[in-house]
Amino acid sequence: MILEYLQPDPSLLDGLTVVLRAFYYVATVGAAGLTLFALGFGHRLEPAEAARLRRTLLLAVAAGLGLSVAALALRVLVLTAGASATDPDVWAAVLRSRIGDAFWLRAAGLMLLAAAATRWRVGPAVAAVGAALVLGSYAAMGHSVLYGPRQEIAALVVLHLAVVAFWVGSLPPLLWVARRADTPSAAALVTDWSRAATSAVLLMLLTGALLTWYLTLRLDRIFEAWHGWALAAKAALVLAALALALWNRLRHTPALRAGEAGAGARLAASIRVEAVIVLLAFYAAAEMVSVHPADYGHRIRS
Repeated sequence: MILEYLQPDPSLLDGLTVVLRAFYYVATVGAAGLTLFALGFGHRLEPAEAARLRRTLLLAVAAGLGLSVAALALRVLVLTAGASATDPDVWAAVLRSRIGDAFWLRAAGLMLLAAAATRWRVGPAVAAVGAALVLGSYAAMGHSVLYGPRQEIAALVVLHLAVVAFWVGSLPPLLWVARRADTPSAAALVTDWSRAATSAVLLMLLTGALLTWYLTLRLDRIFEAWHGWALAAKAALVLAALALALWNRLRHTPALRAGEAGAGARLAASIRVEAVIVLLAFYAAAEMVSVHPADYGHRIRS
């Protein structure tokens, strides 16, 4: 919305699209991340925490589906300027486009994610497929489809988002665990998660750098388009969140393991701040994809 109102002829609908996009990013990527946490660490939660994780996952799935439908309807309004928003032919055309491909992948994946909240024996495998579909939907449209090599960029997008999802989806259950810091199992879970997250973050930084390289044709002129400024804002927020996560690992997690008084409360407060920064990063990402990178006359289409 901010970048839209910096344009010569801003559109309210386009601005609302950015805000709605940020919300469904949080809901859908968050749902995939909650599932990934459940698959890797869910068995180590207390019964009440595990039940809360299942409820939160189902809420995220429902929010993701609702917001995805709303975003699709708003996209139709934008494309038709409201003149043919109820025309079935327009809807059919949109649903057959890349926008529709991404929507169907995301919706199918979200429904499969709900299997992680059941006691179905194959639920974890079904939910893992759902997470792959949700994350893969983001490679089906957007800037990544405008550039080559298409397959490599799509794989990088999915890998990058998988790590982001794992990180973001882990924040709520880690917050719950930090509140019961008086148990050895809480410190052990946070410690083991931190070890796994360290490798994951390295992968996130590597894939993010490669995506920036592929999608920004002239790094020396990156700030000639609003896309570059939005990318810089997103990168700054992500680095701030990573710095806080590193502080959590180096200071709060050892204190939790050592049984220091108030360590759990301090870790929980830090996680809350980290979550706020991550939400702002999602909004920056929504702003970033609302504008195109600078075109220097040699854009490569897949």
